[in-house]
Amino acid sequence: MSTLKSSAEDLTLNADGSGNDIKFQSNAVEKASLSDAGLLTTSGGASLDGAVTINESGADVDFRVESDAITNALFVDGATGNIGIGVNPEAWESSRAAIQLGTASGGTAAFYSTHDAVGMGENFYNNSGDKYINTSEATQYYQTDGSHVWKYAPSGSADAAISWTTAMTINNDGKVEWGNVSTTGASCGFEWQGSATEGTTKISSTGTGAIEKFKFFNPNGQVGTIQTSGSSTAYNTSSDYRLKENVVPMTGSIDRLKELKPSKFNFIADADKTVDGFLAHEVSDCVPEAISGEKDAMQTEEYEVEPAVLDDDGEVVTEAVMGEREVIDAQGIDQSKLVPLLTGALQEAVAKIEELTTRIETLEAE
Repeated sequence: MSTLKSSAEDLTLNADGSGNDIKFQSNAVEKASLSDAGLLTTSGGASLDGAVTINESGADVDFRVESDAITNALFVDGATGNIGIGVNPEAWESSRAAIQLGTASGGTAAFYSTHDAVGMGENFYNNSGDKYINTSEATQYYQTDGSHVWKYAPSGSADAAISWTTAMTINNDGKVEWGNVSTTGASCGFEWQGSATEGTTKISSTGTGAIEKFKFFNPNGQVGTIQTSGSSTAYNTSSDYRLKENVVPMTGSIDRLKELKPSKFNFIADADKTVDGFLAHEVSDCVPEAISGEKDAMQTEEYEVEPAVLDDDGEVVTEAVMGEREVIDAQGIDQSKLVPLLTGALQEAVAKIEELTTRIETLEAE
């Protein structure tokens, strides 16, 4: 028989007999039941007001919530504390706390943390090394000690060890790297690193043949490249005959050359260094394609008149006062564009020299 007993502290409700449940009804309709195995079932949603502790004794038991179609809509692993949403989480390394997400089609994503890193990824877990969850590709992103790392792995078998390829790294010193830069050519990569005084770009490749490291495009197609070979670097602009029309020989090159005014000078920012060169605007009438910008051009620049005022917590109390000023919009010169004129002038000079030589030889022969 069933019994109901009370004492100074406890209320005991007992359903006597094997397999008997304790049932809770309202208006003769069952609302909840407690089986002899300890399973509590309700006919609707449960309403709880106040703190609820599950497994306060610390036993190695899992917590699981089912949905109408998903067995593990929410799963908490009793041994590790790792959480699965839509999936029973993999056996992650004990040093990692993980939340693993899954779908009915087998896709999986994970978020994890360790004592010195936090990360996320797709189709991988860690247990004595990183491993595939399903037979598919895998990706991972993590940050540690202020650095950020992105990795990729091609398709592999479930539970097989993963061999990652680093796709991109942002180090805590500001260095950005795609792939793996090698100064010996052992691997391919691109790296940019800035400091308080300079920025440096590095590119490495594993081949020694002609490799186009940079390609430049506009709506007309490719318009230039920077190419390396076994021992040199070439800076190329488009010059294919199929891109040109109205091609005629150069004439009057010597006269145009005489219009150039090569000079010696120093830049204001480098007063102690004298160099050879040209003044851009003096070249523009003779070889305009060699010059960029306009003579005496100016541009408006925003600058800080007064810095922002910060409080002890680094919060802005008073915004910075900004102003505008006119600064030089400097012209530039591509001196390689002078080569055709120099070549044309030299050829004309050579022709004149050869003509004069022939005349002298003729006069001497008389």
